[in-house]
Amino acid sequence: MGGYAVVFAVAACLTFGLIPLVRRFSFRIGAVKVPSARDVHTEPMPLLGGAAMFVGFLVAIGVASQIPQFREMFDGSSEPAGIILAAGVMFAIGALDDLRDVSPPAKIAGMVLAGGLLSIFGVQMLFFHIPFSGADVIVLSPDLAPLITVATVVIFANAINLIDGLDGLAAGIVVIAGTALFLYSAQLFDNGFLDG
Repeated sequence: MGGYAVVFAVAACLTFGLIPLVRRFSFRIGAVKVPSARDVHTEPMPLLGGAAMFVGFLVAIGVASQIPQFREMFDGSSEPAGIILAAGVMFAIGALDDLRDVSPPAKIAGMVLAGGLLSIFGVQMLFFHIPFSGADVIVLSPDLAPLITVATVVIFANAINLIDGLDGLAAGIVVIAGTALFLYSAQLFDNGFLDG
């Protein structure tokens, strides 16, 4: 668990450390959200917060690649590159949407591109379990796996986007979901269901 703690600390500290810089930059270029009737905040809020998260993510991936515990994830695998590229596409779409409104079809196209990049680089939904269905594990065919992967990216990205009306709500839900996924994945790894 030591390597996970290091990667988490790097990502968290760098992200939080960059927020004041991104905040100042956002105000300087006018990338702010003016309060509307739907918003809870009463003052303009800076946008482009994804830049701090994206840089924190990139540096954390770089640090993880140097930790022996994670070496097999990076040696001879295209998956980290796919995750970085897909995250870059999602960040670019979000940043562009913060600066000027991007049409819903263009956002969906970007999400499909991100999901497609994941699939091309080997990050795919190959099997999953549907709770209370009676089936143990559903194994996807090689034809269906890319489609389900792209659909999952689009569905989850839109779900988070739709709950982003209240300040901090999406971030809180992502923290809870990310923690749950981490604990679930760690349990799968400990029981021999995941490699690497």
